[in-house]
Amino acid sequence: MIETKALSSYRLVSMYLRDCALDKEIIVIDGVKKLSAELRRIGNNLNQITKTVNSGVYAVDLTETKKEVQKIWQSLNSLSQAVR
Repeated sequence: MIETKALSSYRLVSMYLRDCALDKEIIVIDGVKKLSAELRRIGNNLNQITKTVNSGVYAVDLTETKKEVQKIWQSLNSLSQAVR
């Protein structure tokens, strides 16, 4: 049970147990893992764009990347409103 609760909001069980022992408030936000995965994908896209630009190709379309970043910002704003 401890491991399940810890892994739902922390990377390490020890971090979770330390916060419990110190009576710190633990907030679990649904959707953070999904946002992290989206941010990783965008990071990969940006790395590919950077490699392309550095190889001498300058006609790069960032429209899709901008749309994805906007979606993530909206999700983050929704999550921050839910926590308040």
